Amino acid sequence: MPGWVVLSVSTAYVVILFLIAWWTDRQGGSRRSAVPSEWLAALGYALTLAVYNTSWSFYGSVGRALSGFDYLAIYIGPTLVLVFGQRLIARIVTVAKSQNITSIADFIAARYGKSQMLAALVTMAALLAVLPYIALQLKAVGTSFDILTAPAVAPGGPRPIRGDSTFAVAASMALFAIMFGVRHIHASEHHRGLMAAIAFESLVKLSAFVVVALFIVFGMFDGLGDLVARTQADARMASLLAPDFSDPTWISNTIIAAISFLCLPHMFHVAVVENQSLSQARAAAWLYPAYLLVFSVLMVPIAIAGLATFADTVNPDTFVISLPLAADAPLMALLAFLGGFSAATGMVIVASVALSTMLCNDVIVPLLLRSRLVGRSGAIWPSPAALLLVRRISVAGILLLAYMMNRLVDQAYPLTVIGLLSFVAIAQLGPAFLGGLLWRRAKGAGAVSGIVVGFALWIYTLLVPSIAPLVPAVDALVVNGPFGLAWLKPQALFGVTGLDPISHATLWSLGANLLVFAAVSLLADRSPLERLQAEAFADGGAAQPPPLASLPLVTRLEDLKTLAARFVGAERSASAFDDFVEQRRARQDGLADMEAMRFTENLIAGALGAASARVVIAAALESRSLSRKAAVVMLDEASQALHFNRKLLQGALESVPQGICVFDANLAIEAWNARFLTLLDLPRDLIRVGLPLADLVDFNRERGEYDAEDLKALLVNRDLATQIWPYVYERQRPDGMVLEIAYDRMAEGGYISTYTDVTERHRAAAGLRRANEELERRVQERTQALEQAKAEAERANMGKTRFLAAASHDLLQPLNAARLYLAALDESLKPDEAGKGLLNEERALARNAAAALSSTERLLDELLDISSYDSGAVRAQPADFSVGSLLAQLELEFSAMARQRGLTLKIVASRLSARTDPQLLRRVLQNLLSNAIRYTPEGKVLLGCRRRKDGIRIEVRDTGIGIAPERQKEIFEEFRRLDTGEEREKGSGLGLAIVERICRLLDFPLEMRSRPGYGTCFAVTVPRAAAGAAVAAAEKTAAASAASQRALAVLCIDNDGAIRDGLAALLSRWGHRPIVASDERTALANCNGQVPDLALVDYHLDGTTGVEVLGELRKHWGREVRGLVITADRGEAVGAEAKALGCEVMAKPVKPAALRRYLDAVALEKGAGLHRGAS
Repeated sequence: MPGWVVLSVSTAYVVILFLIAWWTDRQGGSRRSAVPSEWLAALGYALTLAVYNTSWSFYGSVGRALSGFDYLAIYIGPTLVLVFGQRLIARIVTVAKSQNITSIADFIAARYGKSQMLAALVTMAALLAVLPYIALQLKAVGTSFDILTAPAVAPGGPRPIRGDSTFAVAASMALFAIMFGVRHIHASEHHRGLMAAIAFESLVKLSAFVVVALFIVFGMFDGLGDLVARTQADARMASLLAPDFSDPTWISNTIIAAISFLCLPHMFHVAVVENQSLSQARAAAWLYPAYLLVFSVLMVPIAIAGLATFADTVNPDTFVISLPLAADAPLMALLAFLGGFSAATGMVIVASVALSTMLCNDVIVPLLLRSRLVGRSGAIWPSPAALLLVRRISVAGILLLAYMMNRLVDQAYPLTVIGLLSFVAIAQLGPAFLGGLLWRRAKGAGAVSGIVVGFALWIYTLLVPSIAPLVPAVDALVVNGPFGLAWLKPQALFGVTGLDPISHATLWSLGANLLVFAAVSLLADRSPLERLQAEAFADGGAAQPPPLASLPLVTRLEDLKTLAARFVGAERSASAFDDFVEQRRARQDGLADMEAMRFTENLIAGALGAASARVVIAAALESRSLSRKAAVVMLDEASQALHFNRKLLQGALESVPQGICVFDANLAIEAWNARFLTLLDLPRDLIRVGLPLADLVDFNRERGEYDAEDLKALLVNRDLATQIWPYVYERQRPDGMVLEIAYDRMAEGGYISTYTDVTERHRAAAGLRRANEELERRVQERTQALEQAKAEAERANMGKTRFLAAASHDLLQPLNAARLYLAALDESLKPDEAGKGLLNEERALARNAAAALSSTERLLDELLDISSYDSGAVRAQPADFSVGSLLAQLELEFSAMARQRGLTLKIVASRLSARTDPQLLRRVLQNLLSNAIRYTPEGKVLLGCRRRKDGIRIEVRDTGIGIAPERQKEIFEEFRRLDTGEEREKGSGLGLAIVERICRLLDFPLEMRSRPGYGTCFAVTVPRAAAGAAVAAAEKTAAASAASQRALAVLCIDNDGAIRDGLAALLSRWGHRPIVASDERTALANCNGQVPDLALVDYHLDGTTGVEVLGELRKHWGREVRGLVITADRGEAVGAEAKALGCEVMAKPVKPAALRRYLDAVALEKGAGLHRGAS
């Protein structure tokens, strides 16, 4: 392609960049945003970060891809920083903005006490590291231009400058950087035009790379499938797709890339100085990695295509341009050239601007300030125009040096190697940069020592071998080592072999740098300013040290404004000081305080850097302080008033029993009282006006008042938005005194602190705490003893309960059989004639045996009831019912018993309805009535109820023997009976124990009043039923004779033969037809196809239950035969299982009368054609 075409296109492209930068600056100058929205601003910021992608990425990484995927390491490092280092980036940006930092050298110098020597060292180190990187860009542009204009001619040695296209490129870059990168003296200002041009270049190089890659893949080959097939057919190309992650190159390249992303001067400039908000950095955390991903993915296909096309005949770094030329696509090759040109120019322009700022602020200006050109009088300061000129000359000089280095570098030297060489060099700033942010104890001496040692080893292990081909003597040193010492060979230092040169140099230089930095930082001392700067950086730059407090402070505010104008310009200085005076409500012609000097230093730092600004302020304070006479005149007006006010204030402070100390906004002492010195045991000559609180803390720490770890608790929170005032805490001094320290803000700024001796209060609290702990210990011991005793009692009680429950079935089975036999015997011994005395006598004997069995059954019933209540097996089932119906049933039940004993039983009828468990209440009243009749020799027993506000009070009164007061609690214990002295029927002693348990279960009170010789009254209060509840009293009809004529077919299933026979005999006597069986099989056989009217089944059968057997029989018959489950198990589970099948339950031992009433009811229902469940 003709050279004039390429030059014309390149010139047109540069003109477009000029126009973009000019238009953006003009928009910013007219106070209209050059970026219309926040998300576009974030996108623009992410694109400016792509200045990291230089011609090395565009050309060199493709060549590196022929060695495998390790080229990805230089992209993985920045990605890790952006994704996982957002908090670190936010701290860097915040500190830089608050300290008005302009460059990486300024940042590191400001952290270590604004050291001018360290700033100069970092500047020179960065210049040495970045010059090869800039030369790489020039080389890439020159090489690609030569290939595009004369592809048939291989690039030879250095050309004359007149015909060297690289020189023209360097000149145009210098011009662009000077016009749009060095327009303002205040380096911390945003270069909107320059950044807009850089963002545009990032889009151009990405678009060009994507288009060229797609052309190569789909225009020169048949897509990715074709390239993959070629790769599989060639062993060398196949190795490209098999990365070796065990190669140390991955680790070393990732580390140096991550550090370089933060510490390269041009990267620091675009990422930190040009950052406008932290939200931009958060957006870049995903935008820029996506940008890198596109580049990374397309490099391998281009490398494979180049290897398939050229084999080893073409430099791999030129594949991006050589492939379109080989395909006879000059326009595509021209697009590739523009992409590489964009990648190179973006980096060169920003790097030259950043380096020129560093050189001017940290090297040239300090030299001028120390030279004879600037005298003590300060009459000749560098003007803003002079400073701009210095920076512009610096830009030209930097590019000239880079161009000269480009001519010296071997044209065959790979671009990737040059780039990595610069990365290893710039990584030497990493320990000082990151260590200063993350480690408070890092010191400037350590930073200087680490950088010097690291750069020395970088020069020896990497730079010297790189220039060896140009210098034969150096080549011999590399091959044999100095003085023939093989263990000192630069690329095998101390015998370490097996590493590539980059990994080897990174190991030794960065490792030694880090070790020296840490060791010297631990051993060296630091100045107060360095310590305060370390705190400021740790706190995000929120606090800044006052400038040079030891120098005379008698200076006018107007003089500081004039001083600033010499460096930042009169307009900017006037605007800044007007805002400052308005915020502080100060006088323009007043005296300057420490805050004003700090403001001035910060303003000048934007133009000269932090270190040089400090030198300027120091010189100004020495030369421009007011004369003694002028100062006296100025202060005379206020001296008397200040003296009076201070005397009044001091008198008030001394009269307060607390210690008081007042601090200004910078935490420097302004006033105090004697009590403050006494409480803190401070020497009187230590405290003075202006003493920083930090110095007081250091004094106390050195004499052992507290540890360094307690400092955070000692200082007030600087974050005023979140701090709760007053800020109060307590501290114990070594002598045991406890101080309560309270900080609070003052309206006019500053803080006041009070110190109160609360030692006695703490001693009293400690004594009270010890007493409480002793009391708690005793209570805990006694509680444990009680809990242990209670647990033992509960275990014993549960053991008894489990025994009774387990034995109930075996005890009741024979008793049940005996009762059934005696009932059958009684029925069979009915005399035909009244005179047959023998039958009467036998029948009496049978009835006596039945009575004995009844007593035994009652005792067992009561024992089992006690067991059920204690084990929790019984649950209340509340229902609405008529109290009058219940009383009527009890009258029928106990009237005969009362008549037998010659007593009158009176039942008072009632129409009230109650809501509780009717069966359990009936049991309570039965036991109370039984006891009343038993212990009443003569008189009457009364049962009735009264309406009460909270329920229904049911009372049982008697005229019996009464109960002595000392025995009224005893009668509710098990097996306790009153000794009446008479030979009457004895009770079991369990009735009232059961009553007490049922009342507790139903949760209603049981009351008792008694007077020996006059009788006893027991009362329970039960809840009333809801209003309108209809409770129908179940009227009992005497239909036994009619029911006896209605015979039933009754199936009796029990695994005990004696019980089966007894039931059969008893049912036969009552006129029913019994069918007996032991299990399901015999039941079906004995029924012989007939379906019974009723099934009486024992619950516990052999291997099954009566409920399960009845269920199977119902399925076989296809009818819901009525069932009655007879069991000695009184647990809830059995009742629930029977109810689920629609069966009733009757407890063993079966009372013949109850069983007969049940059979009569079933017979009546059958006769009436009804089918309803028994209640």
